[in-house]
This record gives sequence, structure tokens and C-alpha cells, in this order.
Amino acid sequence: MKRITLTLCILTSYLLVSYGQSDDPKIARLESKVESAKERVNATDALIFSADSLIAVGEAEMAKAEVALKELSQEKKDIDRDHFNQKRPLERQLRSKDRDEAREAKAKIREIDSDNKARERDWNTRYRAMLREYDSGKRTVDKGKANLKKAKKQKKDAEKRLKDAEKELQKAQK
Repeated sequence: MKRITLTLCILTSYLLVSYGQSDDPKIARLESKVESAKERVNATDALIFSADSLIAVGEAEMAKAEVALKELSQEKKDIDRDHFNQKRPLERQLRSKDRDEAREAKAKIREIDSDNKARERDWNTRYRAMLREYDSGKRTVDKGKANLKKAKKQKKDAEKRLKDAEKELQKAQK
């Protein structure tokens, strides 16, 4: 009798262990699938954060460039006004009957014009640099928006996969 119970116990424990092992790989595979889906969701969250950061950096760069462009616009007005105000009295002297005075006025006008051209060249250089900075910020924002759109789609897909994997795991555990 002891032999039969001992054999029965061994056989039962063997059956339980072998039955548990046949389910364990399936459940383990499903658990790893759930973990993989969770990691994918976290990865997409990181992509979304990165895209948001790109947008914020681009917008800050654009705002900085806009302020500088407004300042440059005002500076251009000042350059033009100064040039006009410096040249105006000399143009009156050009019409003078005194030839020396007219020659002197003409030389000063050339000097003022060349100084004005140098100031305008400097202004144009800075203006183009600010336009490039603004365009760079705009491209960064556009890139961030494209990445955000793509990352949100990926997150939606990853969350769906996670939900499906969790359902499969719950079914297998029942």
C-alpha cells in the first residue's frame, strides 16, 4: 500500500510539474511580450519628449530672431534717416555759386555715401544672419512637429499592442 501511494504521489507530482512546465513557457513568453510592449511605449514617450523639445527650441530661436529682426528694422530706418539728414544740407551747398564750396560739398557727399554703404553692408550681413537663424528655428519646429506626429502614431500602435498582449496574458493565466 505504501508503494502504491508513493508511486501515486510521484506520478501526481510528475504530472503536476510537467503540466506546469508546459504552461510556464507560454506564460513566460506572454509576459516577455507584455514587457517588450511596455518598453516600446516608454520608447515612444521618449520620442514624444524629444519632439516637444525640438519644437520648444525652434520656437525660442524664432522668437529671438524676430526680436533681433525688429531691432534691425528700426536700425535700418535710423541709417536711412541719418544719411538723409547728413546729405540734405550738403545738397544745398552743391547748388552754391561758389565752386570751392560746391566741390567741398561734393567730396563730403561722396564720403557720406561711402560711409552709408559700409553701414548698409554691415546691416545687410546681420539681417541675413538673423533671417538664417529664423529659418533654422522654423525648420527645427517643422522637424519637431513631424517627429511628434510620427511618435504619437507609434505610441498609439504601441499602446494597442500592450493592451492586446495584456489580454492574451490574462487569458493564459485563467
